[in-house]
Amino acid sequence: MTAAFELQSPTDVQTAKRAGSTRRTPIRTQIIDYLASNGASKVADISNGIASCRDSVRHHLAALESASIVRSNIAPGQRGRFTPFYALAPGTPGKPEKTESDSSPDVAGY
Repeated sequence: MTAAFELQSPTDVQTAKRAGSTRRTPIRTQIIDYLASNGASKVADISNGIASCRDSVRHHLAALESASIVRSNIAPGQRGRFTPFYALAPGTPGKPEKTESDSSPDVAGY
């Protein structure tokens, strides 16, 4: 991983391994970069931002979420008609540190 990412526990090692293998596709890298620069976003916003179809973005977000790289404000089994917002999970390598002056929305409830 990067020098800025410090492993704290065995769980971090597993997350880092999954992040390395999950992030290898270009669209997943684009999604991570989009979320890093824009904060919590809907699937529609992400798909427009990276110029990819919504179904493809949904598929890759599910993979990133299962690898604990991305999280959403609504649990997968309870989404129903609600629109989830996706954001990078805390401790994700490459995620910029949030400052007090940063006013970008964050996923609540975690």
